[in-house]
Order: sequence, then C-alpha cells, then structure tokens
Amino acid sequence: MPWPLRPPAPVVARPPGISIPRRPRVRPPERPGRARHRCPALRGPLLPALVPLLAAALACCPAHGAAQDPGAAGPSAPAGAAWDDRGGLVLEPQEALDALEALPADLPAPQSWGQGGSRKGWFGEAWVDVDGDGCDTRNEILARDLSQADYSRSPGAQGPQEARGAGASVCPDATVWSGTLQDPYTGATIAFQRGQDTSAAVQIDHVVPLNYLYAHGAWSWPERTRLLVANDPLNLLAVDGDANEAKGACGPATCPMGSSETGTWQTAAGQGWWPANREYRCQYAQRFVSVASAYGLGLPQPDRDALRSALSDCLAGGDGTTSVLEDAAGTAREVGSRMAGSTVSLGLVALGALILGWGLIARGARGRRRAGARRRRSGRRR
Repeated sequence: MPWPLRPPAPVVARPPGISIPRRPRVRPPERPGRARHRCPALRGPLLPALVPLLAAALACCPAHGAAQDPGAAGPSAPAGAAWDDRGGLVLEPQEALDALEALPADLPAPQSWGQGGSRKGWFGEAWVDVDGDGCDTRNEILARDLSQADYSRSPGAQGPQEARGAGASVCPDATVWSGTLQDPYTGATIAFQRGQDTSAAVQIDHVVPLNYLYAHGAWSWPERTRLLVANDPLNLLAVDGDANEAKGACGPATCPMGSSETGTWQTAAGQGWWPANREYRCQYAQRFVSVASAYGLGLPQPDRDALRSALSDCLAGGDGTTSVLEDAAGTAREVGSRMAGSTVSLGLVALGALILGWGLIARGARGRRRAGARRRRSGRRR
C-alpha cells in the first residue's frame, strides 16, 4: 500500500668579604631514544590498561550545549516507496555524504523527554500497525530479518500461509515464533524463540534511537511524524539484545543524557556508539544518514563529523572505522553493559579500580620521597 506518513634551596652561611660561587645545577643526561616522562605512573604497561577506563570516564562527562527556540512545525513525513519496502531505501556512501551535508541545523530539545511522557508520550505505543495490514511492526521486522522463520507453534517449520489465523493477537496471520538471526551489530548467529524468557535475545533496534530523535528535533514534529519514524522499516533492524542495550540512545559520537528534573539534561554528551562488527559499519552509517535525511533531522556537529569520517573511509575502500579511542570507548561501554546485571562483577570492577588507584598513589608518593632525598643530598654537598 502507499506510504502513510619544588621547595627553596638551603641558605649557606659565608664569612664576611668572601664570596662562595654557586655550583651550577646539572641535570642527569637523558637516556638516548627515550623521552622524559612527567608522570612515572603512566609508564610501561599501565597506559594501555588505563585507556578503557579513560574512555568510560569520558563517556560520563557531559558536553554543554544551549537549547534553541522551537522552530515552525516539524517536517512532514517523507513520501516514496510502499511502507514494507522502505527498509531498502538506504543511500549509497556518496549519496549519504551529500545528504549529510544537506541536513538542517541541530534543534536541541530544551528539556528531557521524560517531561512529556518518555517513549509512549512522544512516539506512541510500541510497534503500532501503522500501515493497517493487521500485523504489528515487531513481527514484520522479524519476518524480514530472520532466516528460517517459523510462523507456527506446532512442530515443523510452517510459512505464513499454513499458519494463517493461528498467531498472536498483534499479528494473527504472521506471528514469528522462531528463526535465525545473523546479527549485523556483532556478526553472531542467534537462534530466536518467541517466549517470555527468550524473546529478548533478539530485539528490534531503532538505528536512530527514539530519545536521540527527540533530543535533536523530533520534539517539535507533528505527532503523526513521530509515530511513523518509530515504526519505519528504514529505521529498524533485528539485532542482538545485548548490543541493542549497550547502544542505548546513542548516536555515532554523542548520546542524550541526564534529566531536566535534576538539572543534568544534555542532548549531546558521552562518546557515542558504533557496531562492534566492523563489516557492518559502512552500512550502519549509510542507514543512519538515510533516516536523518528522510525526516529532515538535524545532527550535532560531533555526530556529523563522525559520520562524515566513516562514510569517507567507506568510499576509499575502508570499513568505516574512525579511531582507536572510539573502539576503546565502545568496548568499555559494551563490557559495562554486560556486567551491569551482576553484583559480583560490579564488586570486582570496584575492587580493581581501588587497587589500581592505590598503586598509582603509592608509586607517586615513592617518586616524591626519592626526589626529596636527592635534593637534600645535593644541598649537603654544596
């Protein structure tokens, strides 16, 4: 159907009339081929170990940005292909670069989305059947992205025709009960089984997350446009559940964080997120820009820069990877997300951080004591 929308030196006494020349200070020669370090604690193997911790700390430091006044009515919903075919409308790398340059200015939300009802208040009920074909959005995306999809609870694989009318109420004619996902974000193969304790293994991700959409312009859009972008096949992918949760509401370089109630709301903080699967990064960047372009979404400058860098690398035959720090930050966040549910793991992390911090402090104190001893010996020789 058609698309719906240092301390001082010691004083030496001298006899009257006699001057005592001062001995010039001579620094010990540096070892060839090695630069002097101001911070001994960062030598050797400690620096690589600190990179993920630094990246995780940076992810918690919000960037500052001022909200703009709301503009006129938001963009109208894009027209084009039939609704179910919109998942294929992904721009090629050069097209995505051109579209990225044409995006409007960022329109930061003046308050966090919790003030307006969060997900439901801004984007409606989850997985609404917006095209009116009798099937909810989640099942439609599962059917599109899973292989060997089984539409029946009965033994043996059955297609939609054989299982017609036997599905769940949200999609009676095409409920996906099981299947196999080749996850684009991790590269892993995941067996999906519908059920209260198993369905979360495969989740439907908004490539441009809903909170991110809200933070950068969707707060000013018409209600219908927000409902559509939340269910648009172009903006949806079936993915590994843990990867989806690690991503959260992040864009490629920033994440909306905090709350207006606590005075911590920032639309573009954190370090962003990219798929761990390098082979999918180009497609991810292309799809992200495709969604932003289709809805006229403004992006903050760090996200524009990250997408431009990735797409340019893709055009040059690369995989879209941006930097070592970005990889470290992504790894730290993903590991943190997977450990968050374990009290023992969190305790071990805290203990490790405490031991590392104590070691750095002790090493610094030893360095200061040695330096003081050298200065005292030097003073006695004068």
